[in-house]
Amino acid sequence: MSRPHVVTSSELQSLRDLELVTRRTVEGLRQGLHRSPFHGFSAEFSQYRHYRQGDDLKHVDWKALARTDRLYTRQFRETTNLSALFVLDVSRSMNFGGKFDLARQVTAVLGTLVLDQGDAAGVLAVDDRPRLVPPRSGHHHLRVFLSQLAHLTPAGGARLADALKQAATVMKRRGLVIVVSDFYDDEDALPQVRRLARMGHDVVVVHTLAREELALDMGGAAEFVDLETGSTLMVQPSAVREGYIAAVQQWLTSVHDTVTRDGMEYLRLVTGSPLEPALRRFLMPRRGGR
Repeated sequence: MSRPHVVTSSELQSLRDLELVTRRTVEGLRQGLHRSPFHGFSAEFSQYRHYRQGDDLKHVDWKALARTDRLYTRQFRETTNLSALFVLDVSRSMNFGGKFDLARQVTAVLGTLVLDQGDAAGVLAVDDRPRLVPPRSGHHHLRVFLSQLAHLTPAGGARLADALKQAATVMKRRGLVIVVSDFYDDEDALPQVRRLARMGHDVVVVHTLAREELALDMGGAAEFVDLETGSTLMVQPSAVREGYIAAVQQWLTSVHDTVTRDGMEYLRLVTGSPLEPALRRFLMPRRGGR
């Protein structure tokens, strides 16, 4: 199947050996890769419990009966399908230095992995109005998912916090929420991110940044324009670079610590850096959480 909208097939192919597995317990409708909060009798052993009348005798541990003279039933952990929602920041600040292209690319790659493994993926963006592709599965839905990404533009005035509030209503069951943003309105957005985690969702924060934002690497006086408000400021970069870099590093540390302190996962991506190694480092440890 051709996937020309946002990401090339070669970019996807290098990660096809990996899966996007949730670290937390999720809820679903069928067996899949991910831990379910419900106990049953599928393949993965979970615990013993006392035998109850009506339990299937094939799950009785007869060796435990011989040792303890008590009947125990082996209980197993069911696995479930994953429902993943990508909340994509389409505010004007994302329209700088290739940030939005990077955000769409990582969303396309991870969303394709989710759908290729038989799980459900959706995308939510809020600009002048909510733009939602509800989480669904299937190859046809992959085309819908990528097409919606291709038509999104970073020109909205709505806050990321508004999209996150809507995400809380979209995700009826515990699942995976991946928030992709530059987090320039982090004071409003991060409390909503924490709210999603406290609702039981496995939350991943993907922090997309332009390389130019990190170092203020430009010569001569420059006029800076706030893409959100339109206000301007004349600056001599060489005169403020040291203080600027220190302030940016302090802010990045604050965002990282706020996210990870609440048990969420933080992934920082910078334009101009290879995407494949960064995503591989993110995905590989999650394999152990199955």
